[in-house]
Amino acid sequence: MFEMINNRQVIFGAGEVKRIPKLLAWYGCKKVFLAVYDKNAPVCGKIVKDLEKEGIDSLIFDRICQEPDTRLLNEGRDLFLSEGCDCTVAVGGGSVLDAAKAIGMLAVNGGTAEEYQMEGREVTAPPPLLIAVPTTSGTGSEATKVSVVRNSANGLKKSMYHTTMIADTVILDPELTVGLPKSVTAATGMDALSHAVESYVSLNASPLTELYGLKAVELIAGSLERACSHPEDVKARGDMMLASYLGGCAITAGIGIAHIMAQPLGAVYKIPHGDACSVFLPVSMELNLSFAAGKYEKIAKALGVAGEDLTEAENARRGIARIRELRRKIGAPESLSPYITEKPDMAELISTIMQTTGHITCNPRPVNEALMAEAFERAISY
Repeated sequence: MFEMINNRQVIFGAGEVKRIPKLLAWYGCKKVFLAVYDKNAPVCGKIVKDLEKEGIDSLIFDRICQEPDTRLLNEGRDLFLSEGCDCTVAVGGGSVLDAAKAIGMLAVNGGTAEEYQMEGREVTAPPPLLIAVPTTSGTGSEATKVSVVRNSANGLKKSMYHTTMIADTVILDPELTVGLPKSVTAATGMDALSHAVESYVSLNASPLTELYGLKAVELIAGSLERACSHPEDVKARGDMMLASYLGGCAITAGIGIAHIMAQPLGAVYKIPHGDACSVFLPVSMELNLSFAAGKYEKIAKALGVAGEDLTEAENARRGIARIRELRRKIGAPESLSPYITEKPDMAELISTIMQTTGHITCNPRPVNEALMAEAFERAISY
């Protein structure tokens, strides 16, 4: 048995962001809650002008400068309601998309973000129409029902989610990623690769998530290095956008020890999520090797490094080596040591991890305190 939730409409192509006003007009929308990272970005100005031509008003919400916290979500909900918005368009990276999903849900369901995040309050009404337009290629947030949120009171990073929180329409316009710095392209690309690999070996993987995950690995293997070295290459950018989206679809299966470690550590030590995933992905594969060698061999094939005369384990190690090589070539982080100068209290750290993740049962190797401690030691000493 498995279950998947998918977007109603996915539009891919250079310049396709221009379709937003007509889409909203068809649905009868009158005022857009426009969540953006930078209101001065050219794409934001273009969208606002095009909306005006279509007779649609907009409110620009540009307070999302980092991963969203509960306070920001509550502020966004209040603005959405007080300004009379009836739909949402989110243009930005994963933080913007995550925030927009949660704000739309809060606007019609009542209550505070804290109640849904920490107390399990139920979602009872579907959010307003949401169009998601990613401007990075990594988080896959446009394909998921999840919002990763930092709690303003206790500092914990924990997800809010519901099947209705997934974007109705996704627009994948590779031109929007052409200006990304190499460091962002590299980090978000490693995040996308982590989604693809971890979902593929997840104990909850299904034929559909495996299909999405392997295709994402194949696309990343052929395009991430090119996107970093030739940032103007729209073909490479487009392949990375597709890979990110497919990775987002694949993580319906859940994720493993790399994300189990990366998400809470990112909150505690202010490590960008993609950087943390970059560090932990090869570590997680090494720790899971004896439990998922057959699947890692298929990942090695998707990466283009498997040998016909080699064993599963040998090919799996080739896959791990290729990911380390790719990480080095694109300049993505290899160790936690730049972020963590003193060894933490491991008991306290593990307690934090246990409070913030729901994916422990998905990892091929049973997750316990010893495995988490070993993953940390490998990640900080490599």
